[in-house]
Amino acid sequence: MLPCLSLRTSRALLGATFVAWGCFWGDSARAQVDVVNGGFESHSMLPNASGQFHLVDGWTHGGGAEGMPDYYHQLGTSGGDLPQTPLAKVSALKGRAIAGFVAYTDDQNPRHEYVVGRFSEPLEVGQRYEMHFAITSGRVHDWVNAGLGVSQLGVALSIDQPTQQGHERLDLEPQFEIHEALYDREWREISFVFTATEAFEHLTLGLFGDMPNVRREESGTRTMAYYFVDDFGIEEVSNVLMSEEDLDRGERGFEPVPGMFAPNAFSPNGDDLNDTWVWSMPEGQTGQLSVVNRWGLEVWQGQFSSKLGWDGTDAAGDPMDPGMYAWRMVLDEAFEGQSVWKGWVTLVK
Repeated sequence: MLPCLSLRTSRALLGATFVAWGCFWGDSARAQVDVVNGGFESHSMLPNASGQFHLVDGWTHGGGAEGMPDYYHQLGTSGGDLPQTPLAKVSALKGRAIAGFVAYTDDQNPRHEYVVGRFSEPLEVGQRYEMHFAITSGRVHDWVNAGLGVSQLGVALSIDQPTQQGHERLDLEPQFEIHEALYDREWREISFVFTATEAFEHLTLGLFGDMPNVRREESGTRTMAYYFVDDFGIEEVSNVLMSEEDLDRGERGFEPVPGMFAPNAFSPNGDDLNDTWVWSMPEGQTGQLSVVNRWGLEVWQGQFSSKLGWDGTDAAGDPMDPGMYAWRMVLDEAFEGQSVWKGWVTLVK
């Protein structure tokens, strides 16, 4: 009998609901694909300045001397160390190393940088995969020009390594895009599910839209959207999702659509990572969100906000028990032709 593989519940997953009660069946004899050096730990030497992304094993930026991202390590020196980087204070989410890149500059001719990784083996056409990574703006210094957030950040998959001309925007079609103008001082863990349409070998993260929304959170003159990234990974998931729930009963459940991001798990344990269950929706969307337990009792409700969410407590402020909770979102204006969305979220401790 093939093993039943349970899905991680510690990461936010785009477009997969009802997963905590189901299981995935896979072939344990087949080698598991991964992102080569997904945590940037392996390197040819430690960084001692900005612009040394070429020191990271298995990664590139697809360009020449221009458009070079940055590499940071706890044992690095000068402009290459952690947690005090030239632009912000930030620690690695996992391990001792991270990368950083300029996604956008608010200039007449915007500058763009990209990080390009590769898979340990080509993806299998027709196979579904879950890919994840972590991203943050860090705690930006007062005296630097970083401090913007932009929308249209995405991940593009390709067979060949892309080639960038100078600092120009890469003309690629991303498999995943963040429609929110992303700016977060803490690590945001992102996951998405996709089906490989080609034997992809490379992944590219950066800004692919030509008209991004710009978010200004910091005071002072800020002209750069800069992001730190860590913990890239990928794994196969089943093409068939098994569940105890009848997915066809009642209103249509959550489906993966561009622009919507509903984490299916969070862990309110006080470690400042995934402590709050927060939605992401295209800017301007509003609605009412409610959460109920397995017995149908409402434990939390509130107006939707991309900044505020459920912290895992009930109306009296008492912590809720770990487990599965159902959510229901009623939008003030229909999104993708639908006003009511629903699904499940797992509270993990």
